[in-house]
Amino acid sequence: MTTYYDHKAERLVAAGQAETAKAEAAVKFADAQTKLIAANGEQARENRKAKKNEKRENAERRAKALGSAAGWLSGHVVELALSVIVVVPAVMAWTAMAAYGKDVYGPVGWGLPLFSEAAMWAFAFATHAARKSETPRPTGWLQVGIWFFAAVAGVLNLIHGLTMPEGGVGDGVVMALVSVGGVVAHQLITAAPMRTRRSAAERRAARTNRLAARRVTRMERAAVRRAVGQLDADGSVTLLYAPGVVTLCRSRTGRRRLDSATAPGVGIDGPSTGVVDALDAELRALLAEQSGLVDSRAVEPRPDLDSTAVDSLVDLQESRQRRGSIADPSRRSIQQLRRELQAAVEDVDVDVDPTSAESIRKVLRCAAKTARQLRDEWNDGSAETPITA
Repeated sequence: MTTYYDHKAERLVAAGQAETAKAEAAVKFADAQTKLIAANGEQARENRKAKKNEKRENAERRAKALGSAAGWLSGHVVELALSVIVVVPAVMAWTAMAAYGKDVYGPVGWGLPLFSEAAMWAFAFATHAARKSETPRPTGWLQVGIWFFAAVAGVLNLIHGLTMPEGGVGDGVVMALVSVGGVVAHQLITAAPMRTRRSAAERRAARTNRLAARRVTRMERAAVRRAVGQLDADGSVTLLYAPGVVTLCRSRTGRRRLDSATAPGVGIDGPSTGVVDALDAELRALLAEQSGLVDSRAVEPRPDLDSTAVDSLVDLQESRQRRGSIADPSRRSIQQLRRELQAAVEDVDVDVDPTSAESIRKVLRCAAKTARQLRDEWNDGSAETPITA
């Protein structure tokens, strides 16, 4: 069978396929162009939006800064007005000292204001910072630095005014006042507010509190000097104090010391307590048991010191089986105590001061009330039996 091949038809088919591919490529290119245009438009919109936001934020920042500046200015009108008094004299004094330093030292003399003016202002700013810190610091020495260098600056400007061409006393005084006027104004502006004056009653109360605190301190120091030490096994020492009611007096050498005293309702050893009464009752019971006079089980506790009831003779003489009678305790009369005091005064081996109730009480072992009576009788000679030295 014979086959015929048509080249023309083949060319037509190839041309159709090429046109189809070209059309598809044109469609794809158109889609890409469309997407690119849309993306460019979105980017442009985003850029315009970002620029608008940036402009708005810049405007808000400027408005906020202007508002803050206006608020600060409205709250510091006085400071701004007074700053002129501080800045202008400082600039004038600085330039004058620089010119004077150049005349004296040459080119390096331009630094003379760093010694006079700058040092003065450095101390002034340090003082202000110390006052305004969260934990205020002392400014005493800073104040000394301010006024020392203020005096230096004033003297230098005075000399400059006196020695400059066509100068004189007036020029020197003016330059000195201008030099220190700025720092004086600065200290007055930044100084701490004055305290409110206290009333007379508050001043009296404060003075009384100071006196009381000073007396307490002196008595504590005297107590430390009189204290004894207890040495522990590790070598440490613990101070021991004798409790009681004391007063502050001076020895013959003028040194402060503590002396025993009495207070109304308290006594020389301080207020009595239930513990002391219980110990006293136990001690009396032990002594009575050892002496065989009473049965220790029958000893009653010591009565309350505030009680005014007196034990009857029946209670004192009450007897039980195998129990002796309790005798009424013997007491020395005031005459006996007077004679004992007279004998103690005449005895050179006995150290007794008849003008001190505490000394009499310790030597005669009598009550504090009786010792005070004997002391008063010694001082004014009112005893029934005269006591002579």
